[in-house]
Amino acid sequence: MTRKLRAALLLLLFALALAAAFFGYRRKLAGSREVLAGKAAAAAEEGAYAEASKLIDRALQSSEDGSFTDEQLYLKKAEYMQKAGDNDQALSIAMRVVKDTHEGQQEFDDAWERIVSICTEEEEFGKLATLLEGSGVESVKSKYYNYLVYDPVFRDPPGTYEESLVLYIESQGEGAVFYTLDGTEPTEKSNLYSGPITLRPGIYTIKAFFINRYGLKSNTVTGAYKITED
Repeated sequence: MTRKLRAALLLLLFALALAAAFFGYRRKLAGSREVLAGKAAAAAEEGAYAEASKLIDRALQSSEDGSFTDEQLYLKKAEYMQKAGDNDQALSIAMRVVKDTHEGQQEFDDAWERIVSICTEEEEFGKLATLLEGSGVESVKSKYYNYLVYDPVFRDPPGTYEESLVLYIESQGEGAVFYTLDGTEPTEKSNLYSGPITLRPGIYTIKAFFINRYGLKSNTVTGAYKITED
């Protein structure tokens, strides 16, 4: 083999190796989380949410490291599933992210936002209240307190008072308090609390409950008051 032929052969082998490396890099890049997530976003913009979800699944299976964490990808899938109308699956995914993260992480907060979005879209306010209460995380309950329901509280404790009492019934969140003064069970047709109640000499058994703006009712609280003569 002549020197020129040998050089040409080596050059050809080098070119082939370079081409193989280049195409290998292209395949690797095409399978990266960033690229797949980008393709999923593009599909979602076209309304192809099922395709977007499949691309996220591929990104989750990708062995190529990237800037997207599993939790971030799961949240994108939950978003696409919700937009596709599969709210049960979307909620399940969001709850998984809550379980796998913790308070203080952005993904934890984003997962709760997705859960609230899904439940309010479905008008499943009872389920949402149960999930929030069950979270045991005060920051979450505080942020979404309007979806919870709290028992009303009598500012002055039940008991005997020697003069007329101006009684306040306190409640949390947006909603209304209904009450009775004679011990009967209150309903939404009972007295609507709109300000302090003046208790003059007599005996009262006050029962009250709170109903939030989403129709969830609290427990009924009871307070017995005896007001003696001035």
